[in-house]
Amino acid sequence: MKRKLIISLFVALCFTQVSYGWAWSHKLIGYMAARNCTETTKAMLDRYLDVPLSEISLWMDVYRDYDWGGMDWSEAPDYVRGTTYWHMFSVDRNGKVMMESGRKDPNGNGLPYLEAAIETLKKHKEISDSAVVINLKYLTHLMGDAHCPAHYYYENMPADSKGETGLDSRWGFENGSYNGKADSYHGLFDRAGERIHPEFNMKLKPYTEHIDTMSVASRRRIVEGSVKDWIDESASRCWEIYEWGWKPGKSYDDSFYQEHGDFIIYQIQICAYRLAHILNVIFDPEYKGL
Repeated sequence: MKRKLIISLFVALCFTQVSYGWAWSHKLIGYMAARNCTETTKAMLDRYLDVPLSEISLWMDVYRDYDWGGMDWSEAPDYVRGTTYWHMFSVDRNGKVMMESGRKDPNGNGLPYLEAAIETLKKHKEISDSAVVINLKYLTHLMGDAHCPAHYYYENMPADSKGETGLDSRWGFENGSYNGKADSYHGLFDRAGERIHPEFNMKLKPYTEHIDTMSVASRRRIVEGSVKDWIDESASRCWEIYEWGWKPGKSYDDSFYQEHGDFIIYQIQICAYRLAHILNVIFDPEYKGL
């Protein structure tokens, strides 16, 4: 069967410059997830994709940053606007991720779109190949964002650099530095993957071999429950990053990753296993578990 074309924009950009949210960690998650897919699932991914899963993982970030020639975003279709707005997850005061946005921006919540992508992919035999491709892009990216510690808007967030609290105070956390250069607290997590283990020089295979070590029992435990359960659990755990002494204008260095690297790597690990699990459930009827 004719292989479905990945949008030419994606091919042209080639991801030569990784400068996006959760950055290189998206690629690491995609690579590790593919490594844990069954042979049947791998064959199905190869049928739909002209590039590895790790490469499509950044598509949502690349696509939204493309110069669309002055397009009026209010008139853009959902799949275009979504590449800009769906990357964050709103969390209520009870620590539960909300199906609707709790922010002023009504589109700023990724959970319903993540779940919609999964439900669409479950019908892959009934829909066009191009629809499968676009939803694989959404699934791979949004699963990654749902496990990035800085991608949650909490209703009870601590005060930001302007003294504001709550869901819409999120971007006040931009004021700080890393190794003497301006950086945001959010940015410390977006670029954490490559900084925690610089010895791997952003090479996916050795990095993955180093962290793809969770026991079978642990893998099966972390994929129990629904996707909503996973994201609620992750949101609850990631609140911890605001108990690490953040304050406006604070300077950070490599000691930040030495102290907190295990926490961040764990988020990458469980995300990759959960993504692999979902893909196996969707594409391999004989799948028995990780």
